[in-house]
Amino acid sequence: MLILENEIDDAVLLILSALHADASDQDSHRGEPGLSLARLSKRTELRMSTLRRHLTALEEAEIASVVINEDGTGRAALTPYGMAIFNALDESQSANVDY
Repeated sequence: MLILENEIDDAVLLILSALHADASDQDSHRGEPGLSLARLSKRTELRMSTLRRHLTALEEAEIASVVINEDGTGRAALTPYGMAIFNALDESQSANVDY
């Protein structure tokens, strides 16, 4: 589930953060957009089954785009809508920080 009691699940935040960092790093793209599922799993320290479950929900919400190959490998990327959501969350977090 993406939202638990009006808060975003920590695993979803990890996924969004990793996908956003990848989208911001133009040097990491070698022809294929997005981050490989194996690398995303490693960066977020989530089991592949957990990662795929969250990615399915993010894809249904049109926040992420996921491509799964026949061999089980795949890639995930934030959609423009997902980028906007992440940026809004990031701004919200920054606004809540006490200086």
